[in-house]
Amino acid sequence: MRGRRMVLPIAVLVLAGALSSCGVVRPAEVDRVDEITVTGGTCRVEWWLAGVTDGATDEAGGVARAASVLEGAVHREVVRADVREALADEGFPDHERVIETYSSLRCSA
Repeated sequence: MRGRRMVLPIAVLVLAGALSSCGVVRPAEVDRVDEITVTGGTCRVEWWLAGVTDGATDEAGGVARAASVLEGAVHREVVRADVREALADEGFPDHERVIETYSSLRCSA
C-alpha cells in the first residue's frame, strides 16, 4: 500500500519539474538552490533565469537576480512571483516579459 501512496506525489513532482523547464536546458551553474522537506523525503529545487526577448537587458537581469536570492521562498511559484513583482516595480511589467524564471526539481525518498 505504501508504494501506491508514493506513486501520485512522485508523478506530480516529476510532471511539475518537466513542465516548469519545458524547452529550456539547465545551465551548468544555476542562480539558486533550495533543499526542501516533503512527505516521505526531500527535494532539491534549482532556479535559473533566462532572457525571453531582446528586451532582457543587464538591468532587468540584475533586478531578477536580486529577487531570486530571497530567503524563505522555497516554492516555485512564490519565487517566480517575487521575480515578476521585482521586475514590474523597476519598470519591466509582466505583460511585456523580458526575463523568465526556470527551475528544476529533484526529489529523494
